[in-house]
Amino acid sequence: MKSKEIKIALMAIVAIVLLFIGLNMLKGVNVFKSTNTFYVKFADVAGLTESSPVYANGYNVGIVSRIDYTYDRTDQVIVVVDLNKSMNVPQGTRAELESELMGGVKMSLLLGANPTALLAPGDTISGAMHSGMMAKAEEL
Repeated sequence: MKSKEIKIALMAIVAIVLLFIGLNMLKGVNVFKSTNTFYVKFADVAGLTESSPVYANGYNVGIVSRIDYTYDRTDQVIVVVDLNKSMNVPQGTRAELESELMGGVKMSLLLGANPTALLAPGDTISGAMHSGMMAKAEEL
């Protein structure tokens, strides 16, 4: 009688773990990969969502894990990004939000010029909107 109860409990635990891993993978989060957390300040994050990819030189290096509105300062929004552990972020790096053709928004990191002076995990990166072709078309 006890062995059946133990088997049922183990199956329930395995099902819960698989559900947790599956839901995170659907959100784009790899639970088996270690990451570093950085903070990005924006004035406007229109269209950016949690679990949006973060690119550096066109390569996916992380995801947006959380978007927090700062209630004491109404002119900024803090975006929490998780970057791959092997990603080195130089000082002077900026983040830009760029509107895509189908209505989505992607975040691109414009890496700083000095590859030897690096930001530490937990540091803040300045962000702005990309003034590319789509932004100019919106102004018209």
